[in-house]
Amino acid sequence: MNVLLTAKLIVSAAVLSAPLSFTPGQRPVDGRFDVGGRSIRLACQGEGAPVTVIDAGMGTAPVEDRGWRGIAMRVSQTTRVCLYDRAGLGGSDPAPAGTRTSLDAAHDLHAALSAAGVKGPYLLVGHSAGGLHAQVFAAQYPADIAGLVLVSTTHPDQFSRWLALLPPPTPEEEKEVTEARTFLNSVTDPTRNEERLDMRASAKQAHQLGPLGPKPVIVATHSPQFRMVPGLSEPLAVRLEDATQQMQREFLSLSGDAHQNIAARAGHGLPHEAPDFVIDNVLQAVAAVREQSVQQ
Repeated sequence: MNVLLTAKLIVSAAVLSAPLSFTPGQRPVDGRFDVGGRSIRLACQGEGAPVTVIDAGMGTAPVEDRGWRGIAMRVSQTTRVCLYDRAGLGGSDPAPAGTRTSLDAAHDLHAALSAAGVKGPYLLVGHSAGGLHAQVFAAQYPADIAGLVLVSTTHPDQFSRWLALLPPPTPEEEKEVTEARTFLNSVTDPTRNEERLDMRASAKQAHQLGPLGPKPVIVATHSPQFRMVPGLSEPLAVRLEDATQQMQREFLSLSGDAHQNIAARAGHGLPHEAPDFVIDNVLQAVAAVREQSVQQ
């Protein structure tokens, strides 16, 4: 475990163990909830505040995902935690025809939580593209946000910066460079990614998120040793990862109470590669939210 994160958890242990005034009627929730003619699957367990809501990466339905279920079970021993499947994933109905944006996902989540009677403010935990949606949710519903946990989260400028770092296409370029460019273009093209997500429009929406003041932001970053495209020449791979690490640090500007923890070895798939690391980051955020609540 990250040494700095261990120290922070020791400091926050007293806050986590302090008695809480639980919200009456915090019973387990598991069902499909209407969001305007469609249903979104939502599952919540545990008691306490803040209510922690998990938004997974592209194509992942966390309600039935073994990694996220294990994380939620551990977090639920400390506070209330909710998993939800975005439209078209897991137990949720398909999205309307056409492209989708992070704002659509934010609206669906907000409507599902309201329909289920799960009251905020929420500590949003977003992994990868789920973190992009979490940023837009926070911009759209600032009063409903207690804090953010950004788990190897997509930065609004991530794909444009990566593409700019790749050399111009040439017939002689190495296969891995071509594959990297193809991957980046496919992810950002709503006609080619599995959730029909317009990444460019979503990035513009995420840029509307301003500083959250004192609301805690925990940035859980994958190891700098991670390589997006295995086999890519090391100098180029290092440039791409250096840019990624810089973008992760930029999230710290979102709050006056922001902290970053970096995984020692795990890559982008932190919820499955290093679930304990993710749990520790979530609990650090829970403790920070509770500490602020005590001080107010």
